[in-house]
Amino acid sequence: MKAVVIGGGIAGLLAARVLTETCDDVVVLERDELSDEVEYRAGVPQGRHVHGLLVRGGEVLEELFPGLREELVRAGASLADAGDMRILNPLGWLATAHTGMPLLSLSRPLLETCVRRRVTARIVDGVHVTGLSFRGGDVDGVLTRDGKVDADLVVDASGRSSKLAAWLAAAGITTPEPEVVDSRTGYATRIYTAPEDFPVAYAESLSAPNLTRGVAAMRVEGDRLMVTAQGAAGDHPPRDLDGYQEFLDSLRVPISELLADAEPLTPVYLFARTASRRNAFEDTANWPGGLVAVGDAVCAFNPVYGQGITVAAMEALLFRRHGDFSARGCRAFQRKVARTSKGTWAMSSNADRGWVETRRRGLLGWYLGKWQAGIVHDPDLFRRFVRVVHMVATPASLFSPVVFRRLAKYSRLDPRRGRRRGAQSPR
Repeated sequence: MKAVVIGGGIAGLLAARVLTETCDDVVVLERDELSDEVEYRAGVPQGRHVHGLLVRGGEVLEELFPGLREELVRAGASLADAGDMRILNPLGWLATAHTGMPLLSLSRPLLETCVRRRVTARIVDGVHVTGLSFRGGDVDGVLTRDGKVDADLVVDASGRSSKLAAWLAAAGITTPEPEVVDSRTGYATRIYTAPEDFPVAYAESLSAPNLTRGVAAMRVEGDRLMVTAQGAAGDHPPRDLDGYQEFLDSLRVPISELLADAEPLTPVYLFARTASRRNAFEDTANWPGGLVAVGDAVCAFNPVYGQGITVAAMEALLFRRHGDFSARGCRAFQRKVARTSKGTWAMSSNADRGWVETRRRGLLGWYLGKWQAGIVHDPDLFRRFVRVVHMVATPASLFSPVVFRRLAKYSRLDPRRGRRRGAQSPR
């Protein structure tokens, strides 16, 4: 069987890696011109900003590419315990607790480059896919500017820029309207030399509806510090250097003081295409055989939550347990993809709805608000929450009787207490 994967980003590379286990020929078609060097590329505009490789994502990558974690560390990635993150939420600094879960801190280009070097599928760059080819109601290949590429299976992993819904519409196949939640979040990122004692990850979280400003700073290779200022509800950090610095100065965390002796290494880069979008392709009645979609082409999360790479990795594993790519089999595969991202979508989209909906966010929003206090004061609750954030545990683990009793201790704390400037955190 020949598989063609549209898109050479993380989702496409991981899908190709697993497909090589069962397919005779796997080809990845990437629009960008690729280099073997670690560098930014146009097709991944968010690559210049802080990226989170969640613990579960790191586990899957290590399973697919044994020794990858060690290789990334040798290349300069920082390895720490997931509990070493220093994060300020509306009620204060999160509790610190050892989790035993390895957390990698690195740049997106380093991760993608190291993964691409290990993928054995054929990767063809500079290819612009323009549509799908059909035969007898099923997909039998893709159309490019240079002609047709035959395939028994086409995998759309082209990310946020996917044209799949339009391509299917051209063939008379109507897909449901996507669900979109736009918190109007924007980023501005600059890289600095890393202060020697700066934590591997340091952040102030956004919190609807009042705390529209935050920051995420992570160590990356080359003894550098990537600092991404974040603004929700349209309160975006500016590109000009003075405006960017004023934005950092306005935060509750003392990030400006921590960077006082750090040397800026880059200009300020902006990114604001952060709307969450979920395509319910599994509900398409006449979905064709020979076609599946994964990654951001199906469910694109607000990048502030760092979930995309990990969800894509978990979706790639689905190819190991699925061999039927008839029309019926492809619809079943899309249902598996939807289930893989369901809990993650519920948590992140609920958080983003706080910026766009004036009404209460329902029981889930109320309950997660209680966790803001719990994870500040209770190391055990912090460990439980970190496991869910990093997708090692399911969101269902936040709803146990033991958790209810522990949260009850903090349910009366006033969230306004944490909205003043935070004290300098331990390093």
